[in-house]
Amino acid sequence: MCAEPIREFSHFIGIEEENVLKSIANLGDNFFLIHNLDIIFKNSLGLEPLDDVNLKFPAFLYLIIHSEFYQAMASFLRMHHSKSFVSLRIALDCAFTSYYLIKHPDKTDIYLSKLNEEENPEWNRIFRNIKKTVKDHMDNFPLAKGLPEIHEFCSIYSHSDAIGILHRYRMNDAKLEATYFDYEPKLDDYNKWLAQLLGTFFRIYLIFWQEIFTQKAGDKKGQIENSLREYSLRLNDFIKKYPLGDVEAK
Repeated sequence: MCAEPIREFSHFIGIEEENVLKSIANLGDNFFLIHNLDIIFKNSLGLEPLDDVNLKFPAFLYLIIHSEFYQAMASFLRMHHSKSFVSLRIALDCAFTSYYLIKHPDKTDIYLSKLNEEENPEWNRIFRNIKKTVKDHMDNFPLAKGLPEIHEFCSIYSHSDAIGILHRYRMNDAKLEATYFDYEPKLDDYNKWLAQLLGTFFRIYLIFWQEIFTQKAGDKKGQIENSLREYSLRLNDFIKKYPLGDVEAK
């Protein structure tokens, strides 16, 4: 990938489109790890209707998570993996909130009180920092183990954190310039970021599968469980091959 300076916006868009094609080519068959996880997310939307009113808002947040999955993967293919982790952070916030509401449906009205711009101490206690709420009560949310720490990692790319800024932009000795893309020195390093993204989005999906969809799958349950096992095996092989901790320092 060429880290050339951006001349103007149309040049930026053109490079983005080139990056998508190059990324798909470089991924080869591993591109289907993205495609197949999308199918897993979408197939659950076709299960029995969620007629339980307590599942209405967790299901709505599931749609937002799927949308953020698209945003994350599109950003990754365009060489904006820092933006991918911003989308992952949003998805994790939605997952934590959904998980909490599934376990505590009586708190739904408190969650919705924010829409009325009411000052609600109970909302502040639970939902202002939903990551902390889940982390502090992990025994009640076992499927979220390790996810708060990933959320904290994603936050590096969501704020004006020095690490996040220096990761995205490099200063030339002669002048200030930026490529505006997250290029890596080695092709394998892209796979390491993708492994982290896919692994976390799959774990988010499994929260919904265990807490909602497995009860709604009916005679499709066995088929879906087989597809989840098959996907998990392929994804775990990919993660083991490309551990994130080995990404070359910038």
